[in-house]
Amino acid sequence: MSRHRLLVVVGLTAATACGSEPITLPIDPEPVEVPAAATAWLQANAIPFGGTFLDAPHTDIEPLREIVGDARVVSLGENTHGTRDFFEMKARVLRFLVEEMGFDAFAIEASWPESNRLDQYVRTGEGDPAVLLSGLYFWTWRTESVLEMIEWMRAHNAAGGNVGFYGFDMQYPGMAIWNLRNYIDDVDPDRSYEVAEHVRCLQSLANNAQGEFLFGRLGDMEFLYRESCLATLDTLEADFLQRESEYVTASSQTAFDIAARSLRVALQLVEIWVGRHSRDQVMADNAAWITSQLGSDGKIVLWAHNFHVSTNPVAMGADLRRVFGDDMVVIGFSHTEGDFTAATQSGSASTGLAVHSLRSRRDLSYEHYFSSAGMPSFILDLRAPDLVSGDRAWLAGPREARGIGCCYDPGMPPRGTGPRSASRSSTTRSYISSARAPRPFCRPLSRRTFRGTEASVRTAATNGSSHTRARAVAHVPHATHGA
Repeated sequence: MSRHRLLVVVGLTAATACGSEPITLPIDPEPVEVPAAATAWLQANAIPFGGTFLDAPHTDIEPLREIVGDARVVSLGENTHGTRDFFEMKARVLRFLVEEMGFDAFAIEASWPESNRLDQYVRTGEGDPAVLLSGLYFWTWRTESVLEMIEWMRAHNAAGGNVGFYGFDMQYPGMAIWNLRNYIDDVDPDRSYEVAEHVRCLQSLANNAQGEFLFGRLGDMEFLYRESCLATLDTLEADFLQRESEYVTASSQTAFDIAARSLRVALQLVEIWVGRHSRDQVMADNAAWITSQLGSDGKIVLWAHNFHVSTNPVAMGADLRRVFGDDMVVIGFSHTEGDFTAATQSGSASTGLAVHSLRSRRDLSYEHYFSSAGMPSFILDLRAPDLVSGDRAWLAGPREARGIGCCYDPGMPPRGTGPRSASRSSTTRSYISSARAPRPFCRPLSRRTFRGTEASVRTAATNGSSHTRARAVAHVPHATHGA
């Protein structure tokens, strides 16, 4: 039976976010009724579970074992980037997959090089996880819920487990360039100046270790500048890969792979800005590459927005479906009402982060159908071949569903919704009837650097080379050479 038609839906009770007053929208008029047959089908087929607490027993989500089966990749979505219950439930699903089904890797919609420092933490305990999480630069993940998950990963590994932490995004090229240049300083110092000149076009516009772009961004430059920069970096990458044998001898295969991927990640940002690839395409490439490094028995959990993990033709999930086929299960997350965090937008202007409040749903949207079941939280398995007919035809859509990313315009109808097909875009969906905004860190964090004790030595195994000092602040899982 194909996993392509699987939907898991999770529902929860409402709670008000801590630290700020929600921005509450007017309540829509009384909605029309969901067809009774659809509601009855949901009530008969939904699998309820008790809550999102990370340490909850696995009993009520045990049906995920059969849903996931022998899949190697489980992608977890979210219909907003600022919903605490999604984060908690995704962490709970991760724990189940690691403890019960042998999954050994986790990757999130965050920068690849910086995420590898968190991998070092969950494996060794080196560094401050709050500082390292802040060092991903994404306010979306700088929450107590994600930190709790990272600390659980560390405790799991300290007790003899083996789960890694990775990132598959590329929006911050600073550390990637730093990795490459320091690797060249180690293995081929005579070419240091030449490499520095090749990367200058991007490094001059790259972020610093605080995630700040002090001198503008590549996207602000004229297209001809971006195109010229890409050609220069293409040349550098081709030359670098041709020197693999020489450089591996001077360092190690692991160190070379880290530097090569660092160059690839930096180059990907330029590829996006000239239109060679989309962000979703390069995130899929990075996620597939990370998975390839795990070996044939490796299993990974991916974390991103519903759109990215979906099999929408232009989404990351569509490319990953072509790579992994039925070896990938997609779990989308939805909710009907509650609080969430997002940057407030009005047209093209942003007024910063705020807690927004949703107190209504669109008539006959997916959220409307799901809420009609009257269940606070549930999983809905949609793999059956007849899910697009009869009382289940509504699942095929298209119909409106919430899809709020980093930003939200309260005055822009239809308030973060758009046409979707639940049964075609995800293997599984998780629905939350009413949700809470996440709690960000409340304590100040120290200034960050690309270098530091938390970015540990991976190049000491140099196969006889005299260059043994720590440079590359990344980790290639299981040191398997991959694509």
